[in-house]
Amino acid sequence: MRKVLVFFNNEPAIVQNVIPGTTSILREYPNGEEAHLKIMLAGVHSITGDHTEFCVASDKELASQEIIDAANRLLK
Repeated sequence: MRKVLVFFNNEPAIVQNVIPGTTSILREYPNGEEAHLKIMLAGVHSITGDHTEFCVASDKELASQEIIDAANRLLK
């Protein structure tokens, strides 16, 4: 299983496990509209020069810090 950080509808991020090869996650807005969130690879550099990659799916543009904060909170 692969862990994906999911950011949807301005709600707190969650982690969803998906099988390898999955390319999108289906979510539904309160009005019934479906959203297919593409799973992307986000790379983040730390102050020490380390490079970490996370799988992310979102219905909005994200700042690197949003991804880092969610990863630190949810992927420990």
